Amino acid sequence: METFARRFRCSCTPFLMSHAMQSLWMLAASFLFAVLAAAVKLGSPEVGTFSMIFYRGLFGVVMLFVWARATGKTLATPYIWSHFKRSGAGTVALAMWLYAITFLPLSTGMTLNYTSPIFMAAILVVAGLMHRRPVEWKLVASVLIGFVGVVEVLQPEVNARDWWPSLIGLGSGLLSAVAYIQIKELSELKEPEWRVVFYFSFFNLVFGLAGHLLFEPADTYTLKSTSCVIAVGLSACFAQVAMTRSFGAGNLLVSSVLSFSGIVFAAIIGAIVWGDAITIQSALGIAIIIFAGVCASLLTKRTSRQHKAGEALIQSAREMGEK
Repeated sequence: METFARRFRCSCTPFLMSHAMQSLWMLAASFLFAVLAAAVKLGSPEVGTFSMIFYRGLFGVVMLFVWARATGKTLATPYIWSHFKRSGAGTVALAMWLYAITFLPLSTGMTLNYTSPIFMAAILVVAGLMHRRPVEWKLVASVLIGFVGVVEVLQPEVNARDWWPSLIGLGSGLLSAVAYIQIKELSELKEPEWRVVFYFSFFNLVFGLAGHLLFEPADTYTLKSTSCVIAVGLSACFAQVAMTRSFGAGNLLVSSVLSFSGIVFAAIIGAIVWGDAITIQSALGIAIIIFAGVCASLLTKRTSRQHKAGEALIQSAREMGEK
């Protein structure tokens, strides 16, 4: 019994630590994405949206290229088609989201973009049922609860005449879910997250540059707008690395639920920077989001502990049988 307890502790500790790190990576990514959104909003009068996309890609490409050369790592990959699918889906999702928030109220556009965890849950449920794998229904419920919190905070409004941009916004959520699943597949191929982010940043660079040259006037660079550009570039690069590591390291549904925390961070930043009021309804939504994230994390830890305990028990039984 003592042997089993020792084996259980040794096997569970690293596993639970990895899940804790998965949660921390997504929380860090969500915070950085909220900082990115604030920087885009602050710099938007002088710097266009496509320019911001260009700079978020440029910073990522330059920083990761320099880091790879300095550490002797290679950007070459045998999985270029997988990178193309991930980067293409993510970039098109970004373009569709920009279209949606152009023709819809910002709160509605944000809410539609945050449907990606629901689409991801639906894809995983369908895949599980088709392949007769167990479905994590409690985590699916956590995703739905978290989305209720998002709706409470953002309070979207949809009019009958807005059906087309709303459909585009839903499409951005669907493609974002596809991109996140592609991240998981690249991780299972042992592709490092920095390389995944490099190719996605390159797609952003090309897309942003083309959009700026085709649709936007020249930017105006002041101390304020330049600072915002730097903040966008740095926060985007580190946020993408953290998000990629979270989605690649563990359960997709847990990372999806925790991604809702970006709304919480955005609400706090809005209150500090612009004095936006946090209403009782918004506070309720924030509480629901936090509750959903805690539930998802606890459910995963419990499942992981039971799984590792079963493995340790089987191994101990085998060793006793051999003796």
